[in-house]
Amino acid sequence: MSAAEAREEAIHNRTAQEPDMEFFSVINSRRSVRKFKDDPVNRGDLEKIVAAGIEAPSGCNAQLRWYIIVDLPDVMDRLRSISNALRSAPAAIVLLVEPQGTKFGEFWIQDASAAMENMLLAAAALGYGGCWVEGEVRPHEDPLREVLGVPDNLRVWSVTPIGLPAESPARKPKSEFAEVTGYNGFGKG
Repeated sequence: MSAAEAREEAIHNRTAQEPDMEFFSVINSRRSVRKFKDDPVNRGDLEKIVAAGIEAPSGCNAQLRWYIIVDLPDVMDRLRSISNALRSAPAAIVLLVEPQGTKFGEFWIQDASAAMENMLLAAAALGYGGCWVEGEVRPHEDPLREVLGVPDNLRVWSVTPIGLPAESPARKPKSEFAEVTGYNGFGKG
């Protein structure tokens, strides 16, 4: 075996630390849940979920994201009309963004996406379901802004319902690793 081949084999076979199988289990088991049990969501758990969103990466560390935890039934009732995903949810987290650039460009959409994914994974790790609701938010942004008292400089970007799942959605088909991954160049195995 050449030195280069030995190096490649060593890199391929090592990891920085033992893998956290629970983490990968959460990633592989997370589903978009749109039907929930009536049980209320513990406020401490909602705060843990938002804390995971806050920990998400942010372009230039601008952190142009804000969060509204909704757990009062009367406020939830006012949100339910925007999406079927919210109809039976006992709680929701609304993600707000401040659309402004940095010296390297605009990253607020990516920042919001990273925060939402972290929150969905945290919810799943705690045994809750959630669903990334974004497209249905656009036509309802002004009413949401009014209901939630969102300042003019922020956008209501996305919402996730949070609750104990009343359904176990099947895994949607995903791309095969070898079909979408190359090493050191496109399409190279």
